[in-house]
Amino acid sequence: MSNTDEFVMSRLFKAPRDRVWAAWTRPEQLARWFGPRDVTTTVVEADIRPGGFFHCRMDSADGGGTLWAKLVYREIVAPERLVWEHSFADRDGNIVGSPFSEHWPKRLLTTVLFDEVGADTRVRLSWVPIDATAEELREYRDAMPSFDDGWAGSYEALDRLLAQG
Repeated sequence: MSNTDEFVMSRLFKAPRDRVWAAWTRPEQLARWFGPRDVTTTVVEADIRPGGFFHCRMDSADGGGTLWAKLVYREIVAPERLVWEHSFADRDGNIVGSPFSEHWPKRLLTTVLFDEVGADTRVRLSWVPIDATAEELREYRDAMPSFDDGWAGSYEALDRLLAQG
């Protein structure tokens, strides 16, 4: 793995850090914004602490199907840093391969930093594959240009949630 395997996205949110932190760490708020554009996210189980996990179901608005995700938390430093392993899952919370490609890495190390910028909050998210094969790394690298757009849908919903106060 090399530095070219790290995807980084930075975004300024017009809300105080404590409010943004709550949106990332309270299950009822995560359900309102987490997931691709035009999905409804349902929290199945949430134990947001180091060693805990977040398991959710994401249903496509157009009836296009259901995705399951599992985040396994490694580190939580309120209100500054979240680190988790990000994976596709099945309905029982078992980590599974991607429904889109058999060569997608099963786990991505996700690090999210929250920095105060005046009254606003800069969120810096990074993804790095964990224990990926050469073929999985190739698939991940090829998909990297689409990650900004993928997260943009989530961040648009997060903007709407934060605007509600």
